[in-house]
Amino acid sequence: MGKIIVTQEQAEAINSCKKDDMDRGEAIRHHINTWCAPPNRCLNELSLDELVRALYVGYEVEEKFEVGDKVFYRTMDTGMHTIIDMQAGICNLRGSVKLTNVETSSIRHATESEIAGEEKSRMDKKINKIWIDLSDYERNGLHKKLVRGGY
Repeated sequence: MGKIIVTQEQAEAINSCKKDDMDRGEAIRHHINTWCAPPNRCLNELSLDELVRALYVGYEVEEKFEVGDKVFYRTMDTGMHTIIDMQAGICNLRGSVKLTNVETSSIRHATESEIAGEEKSRMDKKINKIWIDLSDYERNGLHKKLVRGGY
């Protein structure tokens, strides 16, 4: 049994219990005997087992995704994708391969270095395509302009 996944709201409620000097046993007894008050009501969605695991083993906060986020599909290595549409935990992704009806549990956010690497790769491909289409004369002229700073 490892860490459980909780929402951001549930993580904040668990942290507020810790800040209020409520020990873990007291938080568990409170959960068993009464449902949580409004500020921590979101903890009522957790089973007793989940609450105990969150308090004693730990938890991870569920990732929030928005349209436009850069993500990777965990199941297949299809490169970086952009979320183009989202509804109720299901999203459509645009990338080298278009993916539809993907569950958010199957994707992860791209890191800053992955995003930078992908952008550099795309730029290199565009430059190479332009470079290949130039004649030798045009390549030499472009190279001279770039080297001499005549741009």
